[in-house]
Order: sequence, then C-alpha cells, then structure tokens
Amino acid sequence: MATKKNIIIGAAQVYLGPSWDTTNGSNPAPAAVDNPATSFVTTMNASGTWTNVGYTQDGIEVATDPTWDDVEVDQLLDSAKIFKSGMSLTVATTFAEATLENLLIAWGQATSTLNSFASYRQLDIDGGSLGAAPLERGLIAVGNAPEKVGTSNYGERTYHAYRVLSVESVSHTLARSEATVIPVTFRALPGDNGKYGYVRDRMALP
Repeated sequence: MATKKNIIIGAAQVYLGPSWDTTNGSNPAPAAVDNPATSFVTTMNASGTWTNVGYTQDGIEVATDPTWDDVEVDQLLDSAKIFKSGMSLTVATTFAEATLENLLIAWGQATSTLNSFASYRQLDIDGGSLGAAPLERGLIAVGNAPEKVGTSNYGERTYHAYRVLSVESVSHTLARSEATVIPVTFRALPGDNGKYGYVRDRMALP
C-alpha cells in the first residue's frame, strides 16, 4: 500500500574522515551510531575525527554503475545469459564553502599540504610522486529517512562509504556574478569484505 510517509525530502550533512584502510578494516564510524537516543549528526559533530564539509549545493548524488556482459548463442537472436563483470560506485556533491580545507579534499591531498603561518595560510598544490597511491578517506552523509510510524517526524538515514577517493578532474571559478563553489565526485572502493559501505535508517530517535 502506498504511503506518503515514505517520501523523503531534505538535504544531508556530509562528513569526511578515516577510511576503512586506516582503521585496519574496522568500522570507523563513531560507536554512538547505534545509540537510538542520540542523533547521528550530533555524534558526528562531537567525534573529533570527522569533518563536516559545511554547506553544499544540489544535494549529494550516489550512483551505482554495474557492467553486465552477454553470452550469445547461435540458436537465439538475443543473449542466452548475462553476467555481471564490473561495478563502480560514485558519490558527487558541490561544496558551497570554498575553504582551503574543502579544496584540499577535492584535490585529494593530505592535510600536511595545508600550513598556517603568522599572517596567512597556504595550501600547496601537490603534484605527488611517481607511483603514489591516491589518498583515501571515509565519507558519511546524514539525511532524512522515511517518517517514523505514528509521527510526522523523519527518521535518520546514514550513507557510509568506507573508502572514497577524489580522482576526477576538479574545477572552480572566480566570477563576478556567482559564488565560488567546488564540485567534487568521489570514486568509492570496496573494503576487504567486498562491500562499499552501507545505508542505514534509524527510526527510534525521539
């Protein structure tokens, strides 16, 4: 039966933090994620290890791109079977706050490339080195889930990608008549358990 309570509206808070690899394959999300009495946004803001990227534009887009190949046989005009031969997952958003920290994330650089001095802060544009692996981060986005039963309040939905990398072209504009924003697309990679992460709905919040 159709129900309007399953229609979700609203933006998400986006956080970047430790990846699956840097935590030796354990879930790097704060332990209080399962506490039904505490909003995950509150938990994330107090974690100290995850950074809120601030305002975003046009929401976040989570895209899966499976590749299926065909097995063709002589006796049929169509394929007799298809099989999955590849998979990719991307998470895209636009940082509306053009800070050096967000530029560092979009360029996929380490925090060591951003330095503070007496009268200025400087982000080095790092070219990397031959054979260097791209920097991995974890990504968590917290938004609305379907409405809780018996209320008109949304639940809380968490998207957690264990390993994301900013490896695509990034451009931003300094223009007279528009804000400077930083579009970024993260390529997600699976952890050693074969999973990219999870999507979790919590419906027990007060």
